[in-house]
Amino acid sequence: MIATTTSIPSTQPDAFPGQVHTLSGGLTVILHHIPTAAAVTCDVWVRTGARTEPESLSGVSHFLEHMIFKGTEKLGPGVFDRQIEERGGATNAATSQDYTHYYITVANRHFEESLPYLAELVLNAAIPADEFERERLVVLEEIRRSQDSPDRQAIELLCKTMYPTHPYGRPVLGTSESLLAMTPEQMRAYHRERYQPSATTVIIVGGVPETEMLAAVEHSFGNFAPAPGDVTQPRVAAPKAPQPIVLERELPRLEQARLMLAWLGAPFAQIEDAIALEVLGVILSEGRTSRLVRNLREQKGWVRSVSAYYTPQQDAGLFVIAAQAETELLAPVEQEIRVALAEIIHEPVGESELNRALRMLRNDFVFGTESPAQLAGLYGYFNTLSTLDAVLAYPELLRKVTASDIERVARTYLDPDKAVVLRLLPSTN
Repeated sequence: MIATTTSIPSTQPDAFPGQVHTLSGGLTVILHHIPTAAAVTCDVWVRTGARTEPESLSGVSHFLEHMIFKGTEKLGPGVFDRQIEERGGATNAATSQDYTHYYITVANRHFEESLPYLAELVLNAAIPADEFERERLVVLEEIRRSQDSPDRQAIELLCKTMYPTHPYGRPVLGTSESLLAMTPEQMRAYHRERYQPSATTVIIVGGVPETEMLAAVEHSFGNFAPAPGDVTQPRVAAPKAPQPIVLERELPRLEQARLMLAWLGAPFAQIEDAIALEVLGVILSEGRTSRLVRNLREQKGWVRSVSAYYTPQQDAGLFVIAAQAETELLAPVEQEIRVALAEIIHEPVGESELNRALRMLRNDFVFGTESPAQLAGLYGYFNTLSTLDAVLAYPELLRKVTASDIERVARTYLDPDKAVVLRLLPSTN
């Protein structure tokens, strides 16, 4: 049943003890025993999301996430939720551009009897036609609500502008047109094609011994075999940086004007650059003493809020600087942002400023590994977008970030003259 077994390497002894197994069908299994944990999280990650969807099936990954919970031939609608909830457990799922994942958290004593329900649900989705029609209305309502949200509209407009020919430019929810044209048969075929052992990782973290974890995974997922034929994940061309542009839009229900400057950053696999961009975001906008907050909010009082952040993805992610201000202040705020970036590029970041940012990110990382659910999610996220080694190397790579690294990534990715700029204004109608 087990093809290979390896220990999780670590640059910090005993920081993340655990085992990685590959079952004979190609399924990756990550196990981490925490003796003091009273609960265990089982998290199934699949390398499929909006990024790998055909444009004609835009939104199918998210819609499928909904339909997974509608049961299988063995489990009718609602049975899974009832079985987990009766054991005091919690369950949820999420879909992004790069992945879909499903998880349960239960008390240790309920782990062995709960895992088969999760495996059955994810691997054998029936996608019944009547439930498909009912759930389609639910997803269409999600799309409608997203169109009523100014913040959601702003992000979708930004992504469409930044990724004009790449799937990241399409909304994860899909469109009303794509959802209405979709059929149960298309979704079943998509499920068979994409939910393959080689594209799936099962992560178990908690108070159950690893031998029991592995036995339960073998029992529940042992028959998970590749689909007949040569099924491969679609290849997606890397996005190209868009030309600098300034877009101005009026949005209904927007109470105060928004300014967004954006650039394409590094793909997740270039983790050193990705981490340095995260650090740069903290330097610019995390806390009252950060550069943009101190200048634009605390000293000048020009903005209600300002933030800078990098969103790492499998392909080049987005570095965004966003501010909320009165319409007449958008131009001077934009100029101050450009000046701040030029200073980062031409003047080394001070040691105390850099150390503050590194300390904040290091603490966030530590706080994000306190529970089995958090740790399972961290393993799944890093392993799905890159490799498991990346999560283990993160603290050491963070420690090694220097002022010259900050200058380098700012110069490479964040040229002030190459920003895509969105000015979002309250509607005058």
